[in-house]
Amino acid sequence: MTRIILCIVLILLAINISTADAVAPGLASAVKTDAESIEEPSTSSEKNTSYDYKDSLFRDTPRGTIEGFFEATFEQNFDKAAKYLDLRYLPDGMSKELGPEYAKQLVAIIERNIWVNLEEISDLPSGASDDQLPNYRDAFGRVEVKGNQITLLLQKVPDKQIGKIWKISNATVAKVPMLYSELGYGPIVEWYVQNIPKGHLFKLNLWEWALLISYLILALLVVIPLTWLAKQLILRSQYQYKADLAHLVVGPSRLLLALLLDRAWMANTTLSANVMAVVNTGFLLVIAVIWFIWSLTDVLQNSLRLRWINQGKSQTASLLRPLANFIRVILVALTILIWLEHLGFDASTILAGLGIGGVAVALASKQSIENFIGTITLYSSAPIRVGDVGRFSSITGTVEEIGLRCTRIRTIDRTVINVPNARLSEMDIENISEREKIRFKTDIRLDYKTNTEQLHGIIDEIKNLLVEHEKVDETPLRVTFKGFGLHGLQLNVFAYIGTTDFAEFQLVSEALHFGIMNIVVKHGSRIVPVVPIAPE
Repeated sequence: MTRIILCIVLILLAINISTADAVAPGLASAVKTDAESIEEPSTSSEKNTSYDYKDSLFRDTPRGTIEGFFEATFEQNFDKAAKYLDLRYLPDGMSKELGPEYAKQLVAIIERNIWVNLEEISDLPSGASDDQLPNYRDAFGRVEVKGNQITLLLQKVPDKQIGKIWKISNATVAKVPMLYSELGYGPIVEWYVQNIPKGHLFKLNLWEWALLISYLILALLVVIPLTWLAKQLILRSQYQYKADLAHLVVGPSRLLLALLLDRAWMANTTLSANVMAVVNTGFLLVIAVIWFIWSLTDVLQNSLRLRWINQGKSQTASLLRPLANFIRVILVALTILIWLEHLGFDASTILAGLGIGGVAVALASKQSIENFIGTITLYSSAPIRVGDVGRFSSITGTVEEIGLRCTRIRTIDRTVINVPNARLSEMDIENISEREKIRFKTDIRLDYKTNTEQLHGIIDEIKNLLVEHEKVDETPLRVTFKGFGLHGLQLNVFAYIGTTDFAEFQLVSEALHFGIMNIVVKHGSRIVPVVPIAPE
């Protein structure tokens, strides 16, 4: 089981890494929004080859300016990022010296609210020509504030070296403080931004990692005492399976509740689109759900197994393990498919691929499938159970285990035979353990010198012997003169011994045979053997 869970975790980790790279490619290429309803800018969709930039900061074209601004903010070089802002003619209360702060606030607004597709921004010095804006302006995004759409603009400004360059418009920069107060980070996130050292790990800022870990730790601090209290209450209860249930509460339930609480808090926190993209992959959540399903199946399996064993349904209880494993696989597969659908994969395509692969696997494992069907047949019809003694064609022995592939039988010679379930289900099975009593039958041949009076006396006393024995059933019980045989007068004795224990049957049978011999001798007759006829 541990290996299966480890394989599932490794598969999900690989999917999560590839998905995280897909949804959070970095600010250098795109910034994603949480709100689907925000409009994208009406810019030229014309795609051109990369322009031969002359400006060292790539501000020759609108795309170069935005890409350079994103790269500078990703490197957390806000002094450099400020060089992409037009800081001329700012309104009162704003100054050029605060350019790095405006750059920091602007990128936070973009990170949280819009998607900027660099491929849709013009890479020509002249900018876009079909955006219904003056030829010295281009739009690169729109944000919504209190129901109003505000366009984020680029503007062509004079440059001493190359004549004209593109910068983020001073009209847009002038709105940054107001936009940040409405769309920027909250006070908690601001504290992390200010106090956590600068740096990146897997394309996320260190302060973003610190915030994620802090929320998770806080959620655990809330959940751990509650689950510990629930565990104590369960252990003090009279519930028969309280140990398994307590393990479920302090194990997977604790992690699952902590993650759900963590996600609820983060949903009400101002986080960047990259952070939300990582959170929305749900990697830890799907691991917690799989762990919870696995453990819950264990609890249900153990409780049902003990209950059915107490009810004498040990055969049904032995089927629980393969059935629980099958249910686990189905539930885990459904969980993963739902998760992949959430990430944007087409689950129907995946299922189609699995269907084709399943046909190939089925053809390659035909014998295994036959044995599995044979196992289901043995469990459902239950002709034998573990511990039963029976005859299976030419095999006589005790059933020790009914597995998924074969049944283990220990023969009378104490050897072990493993019979495939597909073959066993087609055999004529004689279940000796199912008999409620054992037949006693013997034929007696008396000397022909025995007269009628002696014969009647022998028959009557044998009947009395059987009737008086406590282990012999009253009916059916017969002692009859069968006729004149080749070697002597034939008596047939038939009765049932009221036991299922073969060893006890042998002791009773021995006592009856000794009693019959004494009765024959007492009446002056004798038992004659069968003499083989010599060949002519």
